[in-house]
Amino acid sequence: MPRQQLQEALSALHEELESGAEIEPADRTALLDAVREIDEALRRADAARKDVAGGPVSKRIAALIEDLETSHPRFAEILRSMSESLANLGI
Repeated sequence: MPRQQLQEALSALHEELESGAEIEPADRTALLDAVREIDEALRRADAARKDVAGGPVSKRIAALIEDLETSHPRFAEILRSMSESLANLGI
């Protein structure tokens, strides 16, 4: 179930980014980088099943959530959901 929630959150994030929402280029780049890192973490987890929860990806996502909380609350909300799903998957 957590993986499905994560996929739904990734889809929601892509939709928000494609919706034309006004977002600073640096924030857009940070969000796209986070998506890429999450995809990579999922692939590694599938391959090894040994990723450690609270690792670098989750720390960067937490920092990004904090950065976007005021300026882009919808993106922060989606990332928060993704972070919870990653934690539930042990990533």
